[in-house]
Amino acid sequence: MSVKGVTSLKHGLAIKNIGFNKLVAVFAACCVVGFIAETAWCYFKNGYIESRKSLVYGPLSVAYGMGGVLLTLVLYHFADCKWYTVFWVSFLVGSVAEYICSLGQEIVFGSVAWDYSHLPLNINGRVCLLYSLFWGALGVLWVKAVMPLTDKLCNMIPENVGTVLVILFCAFFVYDSVLSAAAATRMNRRDAGAAPRNSVEIYLDKHFTDERMHKIYANSKKVE
Repeated sequence: MSVKGVTSLKHGLAIKNIGFNKLVAVFAACCVVGFIAETAWCYFKNGYIESRKSLVYGPLSVAYGMGGVLLTLVLYHFADCKWYTVFWVSFLVGSVAEYICSLGQEIVFGSVAWDYSHLPLNINGRVCLLYSLFWGALGVLWVKAVMPLTDKLCNMIPENVGTVLVILFCAFFVYDSVLSAAAATRMNRRDAGAAPRNSVEIYLDKHFTDERMHKIYANSKKVE
């Protein structure tokens, strides 16, 4: 078999071995780490602790989770490449993911959680050169350190235990996502002066008031 064939086989096996459970583990870990990093950054920058989570329950920053999964899926193909190749691939992939997340939040919820309009070389305030460079650097770290460590940690967990944990997390995440979307939608309807139409909206008005929602999504800004 040629060297090229061996390399292709190696990459193919790596991708095959990612597995759904491992991707869920990466997603969950990145959501939590992203939440912690954003909260810490806010504290050191502004001197106070402010919510940086994406959903009403759980310390989860979904954009970081999506970024982690995307980096894992894409960068497995470049695990043996030079660091600068990994850097530019991650630069591009991270920037596209960040733009899509920002646009998706605006379309679905009518708000944005970040705005880079004040920074140079930005695109619609959703991405900018500085943070794209961060994505590139993160990609290099991801390939050289995080992915190998993730493989080792996941392999230490018995398969049946891992499957149970994945099922529990997925069930919680779906519930949290649906409830968060409903609460955000209802908040927008309240802002428009709409009265509750059913028992679900009455429940949301009682348990997810504007005050609570603004605390949860303290960094979000409404887009007109």
